[in-house]
Amino acid sequence: MGYAVLDTETTGFSAQDRVIEIGVVLLGPDLAVEGTWDTLLNPGRSVGPTHVHHITADDVAAAPGFAAAAGPLVAQLAGRVLVGHNLNFDRRMLNQEFRRLGAGDPLGADFSLDTLALARHLDLSPSRCYTLDYLCDVHGIQRALAHAALHDARATAALFTLAAGKLARRLEERSAGTLEELWADCHAAAAAARWPAFPATGFRPVRRSGD
Repeated sequence: MGYAVLDTETTGFSAQDRVIEIGVVLLGPDLAVEGTWDTLLNPGRSVGPTHVHHITADDVAAAPGFAAAAGPLVAQLAGRVLVGHNLNFDRRMLNQEFRRLGAGDPLGADFSLDTLALARHLDLSPSRCYTLDYLCDVHGIQRALAHAALHDARATAALFTLAAGKLARRLEERSAGTLEELWADCHAAAAAARWPAFPATGFRPVRRSGD
């Protein structure tokens, strides 16, 4: 089915912190953009460092909680390989949210690809700095707003496409197969992954002004 490039904004980094924004960019097997999905989330607590993510309490006052967004989010991710920059963090925070609903840890490492690891493997940074901010600057990837989930997911999708192209050329030069062969197990795991089912909730996304 392709890839789901995701990014989250959170109230912090601990097991007690919450996801307050999710952005997803859907890519086909050919890495063409198929669509996007995003929403702010009401964490039921302080939104945390507004100076970082630019999200205020007023922004999330009318936003759904994660319980309402869980089903629509699963519909975006199911069957796809997950992609993110420092994806372990986003997976951990989202799995914490799913665990609060008694739904286990559905975002599996076996069907995940991290653009941070790809950038290191492919030596995409001339200064060995691998933050998304720096890699966007170095490779001319445009991003209207940093630390906004959908904007960061779009930038990560662009970085992933760049990295995949470079990796494909390297494999071809070394007669080492194709990306499809390299990531076959990852795609098979995504197709076989079992996702929790949630009842319809009348979910309506709430987005940042200007998005």
